[in-house]
Amino acid sequence: MNDLERRLSDLLHTGTPEPERAITSNDIAELAMDRHTPNRHRVQTWGVPLLAAASVLVAVAIPVAIFGHANNSVAPTSPSLTFPAPAPTSSPSSTTPLSGGAAPTCVSSQLSLTTGSEEGTAGSIYATFYLTNTTATPCSVRGFPGVSLLDGSGNIVGQPATQDGSAGPSVRLGPGQRAQFILRVGTATRTGCNVPRPSSQIQVYPPDQTVPLRIPFSTASCLNTVQSIRI
Repeated sequence: MNDLERRLSDLLHTGTPEPERAITSNDIAELAMDRHTPNRHRVQTWGVPLLAAASVLVAVAIPVAIFGHANNSVAPTSPSLTFPAPAPTSSPSSTTPLSGGAAPTCVSSQLSLTTGSEEGTAGSIYATFYLTNTTATPCSVRGFPGVSLLDGSGNIVGQPATQDGSAGPSVRLGPGQRAQFILRVGTATRTGCNVPRPSSQIQVYPPDQTVPLRIPFSTASCLNTVQSIRI
């Protein structure tokens, strides 16, 4: 038995040839034909087994080839996709000051009334008065005060002052701050007022209030006008 015959014998009995030399289909065909030997008994002896071995080799080789290809092939890996975590939403700090609205309207009890400067022209006196916030709480005033002149008994002299011009913007008064208004006292005689009427007090209603403030103010007038409160 030559080397090739021995390998085929190993394959038929154990399913595995010796490792020194791989058996190919050409080797099997050559051995089966055995054209180089005159011994017909050898052909008859090995012809059928060799064909059977060839069938075994084909049956074994195909799954091994397929299995080896499956094991050796490397499946493509998809690139790992990572997404950044969303940034945390920051909530507004409770210590952040909020934009405040307008201060509440000043009430009469929060204000004091004082006199300022006076300027006279022919037939008129322009007197400045102040409304001061006397509390620790901010408040606001807007518009025209209600003004009347009083005699010593507290009676209104003549007519209340009429409004002169348009209302200005709201004035916010912090503690101790003040706003002003100007009263024009008409001293010239006119129809219905032959002689200016004397007065000793002024009575002022802050805007939107029903409780008046009073202070001494001596003058004589026939017609009075008041301007809007401003800084």
